[in-house]
Amino acid sequence: MIPIKKKIEQHFNTLSKSQQKVANFVLNNPTFISMHSAAEVGKKSGASETTVIRFCYSIGLDGYAQLQKEWTKYLLEHSTNSTLGNYVSSKEALASEQQLCEKVMKQMGKQIANAASQIDPQQFYKATKKIHEAKTIYLIGAGGSSFAAQWLQFTLNMLRPNVKLVQTDTSTLIRTLQEIDETAVAIIISLHRYYKEPIQIAEQFHKRGAYTIGITDTNVAPIHQYVHEAFVLQQMELSTIDLMPVLMAFLNTLVAGMMSHDIPYYNQQRVNYDDFQNSFLANRWS
Repeated sequence: MIPIKKKIEQHFNTLSKSQQKVANFVLNNPTFISMHSAAEVGKKSGASETTVIRFCYSIGLDGYAQLQKEWTKYLLEHSTNSTLGNYVSSKEALASEQQLCEKVMKQMGKQIANAASQIDPQQFYKATKKIHEAKTIYLIGAGGSSFAAQWLQFTLNMLRPNVKLVQTDTSTLIRTLQEIDETAVAIIISLHRYYKEPIQIAEQFHKRGAYTIGITDTNVAPIHQYVHEAFVLQQMELSTIDLMPVLMAFLNTLVAGMMSHDIPYYNQQRVNYDDFQNSFLANRWS
């Protein structure tokens, strides 16, 4: 039997826009469904009670009662809590382990390996080639994703020119959007709970011809509709904290993929950067 979460994801693109609102609400508010009526779900998701019922039929259920039953069962099996709750509970189980460091890091290693197995090699090659060839790379992230975007900007900036972290204050953003054309690549990191601002910015980049690459955590995240390529670092629980090691490992791999398209060039960029840095620091502190 297909788990209800997977069933929703499989049918998502066939749903109407109003039914997709219901689907996103169900996925992002896991405990609400089991304790509230279809009418309440409709009100909270910005749809109607009728739309909620039709959503149930569209994903192959007999009605709302079956959705409640299957969703409750899924929650019991996967114990989905808040991001911080997921993080604390997953580590609590390891607290009494004598080899705590080894156990936790092995757990992270498994998560990274699982994410790696889901990446399409051809998609990865295409995306990294676009990044390599881009005249300008724009990086977008908010909330917990902003740290990852900053790390990626710092790393790429040592290897190539024209890497920009998108600033969201109005005047700077307008100026940035005026510069966008088809020679640009935008990398958008959008994780649960999906801040609206990066998604709105991604939409504008997409409209202006930039090649957009999304990094997210589910197959139905709202960023999908505004990117040319989407990499999904999926895990059972929506814990952004626990996903961070996987995200950072993937970003590091993305940089390696970009470099693979012209190793001599990036080696020379590294040498130039190191030489200038050493000379600059020597002059500054001597």
